[in-house]
Amino acid sequence: MTTFTPPVEKTAIALDVKRDVNLTQPWFTQKSKYPPRAANFVEPLTNGEQAFGAVHAAVSGATKSIDIITWGFDPSMRLRRPDGLRYGELLLQKAKAGLQVRVLVWSGAFPGTEPTAGDGLFGSGGGAAGLGSGVGATSAGNASGDRDKENKYGILTSSGAMLKNDPEAMAFNRRWFAEKNGNMSFRRRGFDSSDSSHIWNREIAKHGRSTMTTALATTASHHQKMLLVDYELPDAAVGFVMGHNSMNDYWDSDSHDYDSALRLGFGPWQDLSSRVFGPVLFDLNENFSTAWTKAQPWFWGDMPIPESRKTLKPSAFEASAAKRGKPQMAQICRTQPQEGDQSILDVYKIALSNARSYVYFENQYFRNLELAMHLREVRRKLKAGGWKRDFYIFVVTNVPELTGRVSTYDMLNALGKSNHLPRIEKQEEGRKSESEDSRALRKRDLEGVNIHVCTLCASGFKQDLPQALPVGGASSTGFPNISIYQPPAVADYKNIYVHSKLLLVDDVFFTVGSANVNVRSMESDSELNIAVPAPDIAREWRQRLWEIHTKRKPGNDLKEEFRAWQTITARNGEAKANGSALSSALIEFYDDSPSGFFANRRPD
Repeated sequence: MTTFTPPVEKTAIALDVKRDVNLTQPWFTQKSKYPPRAANFVEPLTNGEQAFGAVHAAVSGATKSIDIITWGFDPSMRLRRPDGLRYGELLLQKAKAGLQVRVLVWSGAFPGTEPTAGDGLFGSGGGAAGLGSGVGATSAGNASGDRDKENKYGILTSSGAMLKNDPEAMAFNRRWFAEKNGNMSFRRRGFDSSDSSHIWNREIAKHGRSTMTTALATTASHHQKMLLVDYELPDAAVGFVMGHNSMNDYWDSDSHDYDSALRLGFGPWQDLSSRVFGPVLFDLNENFSTAWTKAQPWFWGDMPIPESRKTLKPSAFEASAAKRGKPQMAQICRTQPQEGDQSILDVYKIALSNARSYVYFENQYFRNLELAMHLREVRRKLKAGGWKRDFYIFVVTNVPELTGRVSTYDMLNALGKSNHLPRIEKQEEGRKSESEDSRALRKRDLEGVNIHVCTLCASGFKQDLPQALPVGGASSTGFPNISIYQPPAVADYKNIYVHSKLLLVDDVFFTVGSANVNVRSMESDSELNIAVPAPDIAREWRQRLWEIHTKRKPGNDLKEEFRAWQTITARNGEAKANGSALSSALIEFYDDSPSGFFANRRPD
């Protein structure tokens, strides 16, 4: 059995010279706005049933305030299925009871592209044009940029209510946005010209002037997801750093059943969030308060943040966290380019630099070439220093839809897995020839590196409708004789959409939140993650997730685990080819589609 030991850094400090020194543990970044903080408790939340159940419990128990930041928001969703209150109804009840409720949502890159059901023009309760549809934008909008998929929100619908043809939910959304209550405020936020200018200048400095630079600066989104409950009451305060958006299609259970009435017609969905207690709530409050204040109307104050919040110190939240379990160091990290904060990227690089046994990516996208090259550089330096141990990379992501095939290919090619996208590989070979030196360097860098790139799939059986077949002759009534034929059920498959944003390293460290492994999340969108070096929790994440995906209890021998994944994906590949049920959700990533128009190089 392998025992993972976190790397140790030794620093010499001269004690006879008085100087100010900044010290951080090696898993944290000094470039974040928020410092590492001790005495926290961070709890993993796996999939919507658990995550939204925890949100429901926190909101239901709130007595002072509820503050929400999310990318998309559907008031009609039920946090607890099948018969729980609609989210909007729960929030309205709290507002009527005297709590202050604030909801802050991205406004969309262009008019009519809001990913929020039923908000309408100036919050009128209508659709994109204020027409009262209760479903939000109906144009292609930002979905054409492959932004968050949202089960094609914006292309087919902007609301789960519309997709399942639920007039009751649509009417509820219209009423909710039209509701006037002095204790509840809904605000949208975008990027002003100053923000865009900051993003533009940073991207030019890094990438030069290009269409990618322009796109990153002009189509950035506010992609953070967080919730803060009862911040003014430190003994009761709880926060959430989330991957889930507050929308209907994000709800699913760990089983990811082929069919589930609880999903309301949506497909299977894999997603991760976290519940947090302790001093990091101080930083979540600062992040929310700054964003909320900036998003307030110009001409009148709209539920400002109470001055009493400013008197609270991080230490006020320590006692509550101590009651929850073993204390943990943690750091809130962001991508907030207009403030010069790209600390999520910094933390990813630090974590990959520290990795000695394995890294596990579970992410909606896997297309950031900078991180792939950083991984290779780390392996190169370790081997030059005499480190000869095998290293394992496990990836669970999605096969790209619409955009992103070429940038996904670039990352997989850098890691020696270009054969997972064979048609793009052939196209790329026709456009350019890689030098012998480059191929040789990649081979040396990846020597001893073992990589699995996988995706997730649910299997079930599809039953066609009975058929009426003539059997010859006529009945006494003169009609042809028929026989009812019931076609046999056949195996069918549904992709489990991976929306997770998790990095695990060596059963020691994890970071989870809203940030994808792509350029947008690391550089231009606003994102929010939490970084935690906590062996118990990191191991819990890995064991729980790998058991969900493989239907087997994972061990700690990484070589054995790598072989197990190989066996499982091979067996499931054969099963899918033969039209039979899968033994688990884990299948090999493979995309034989061409790059096409939508997969041109874009900053996705």
